[in-house]
Amino acid sequence: EAATFAKELGFETDDIAEIAKKTQNLPKENKKRQRVVVFTQGKDDTVATVGEKVTMFPVLDIDQNNIVDTNGAGDAFVGGFLYALVQDRDLEECIRAGHYAANVIIKRVGCTFPEKPDFH
Repeated sequence: EAATFAKELGFETDDIAEIAKKTQNLPKENKKRQRVVVFTQGKDDTVATVGEKVTMFPVLDIDQNNIVDTNGAGDAFVGGFLYALVQDRDLEECIRAGHYAANVIIKRVGCTFPEKPDFH
C-alpha cells in the first residue's frame, strides 16, 4: 500500500523509509502537531517516522505454527498504537502496544482477545 501511495503521489521511490519521510513532509492543516507516519509490513519491520527521523521496529517473533487467523491484525495494531498515542506515550511504546495487539489477534480465530490480556 505504501508503494502504491508513493506511486500515485509521484514520489519516484520504492524505498519504504524514503516513502515515510516524503509522506511526513506532505502539507497538513494542523500545524500544532507533527504528523506520525507508520507503515506495517506483516512479518517485516514496522516503519515509523515523526519529524525527520525514520525508525524501523522489528515485529514480535512468533512461531508460524501459532498463527491462526491474520484477519484483523492491522486493525488490532492501530487500536494498540492509538491506545498508547492518546496517552502521550513515546513512539516506541505506541509501536510496542500495536505489535502486542496484532500478535494476540493472529493467534486466535476471528478478531478476539483473551479474557485477561497481559500487556504491560
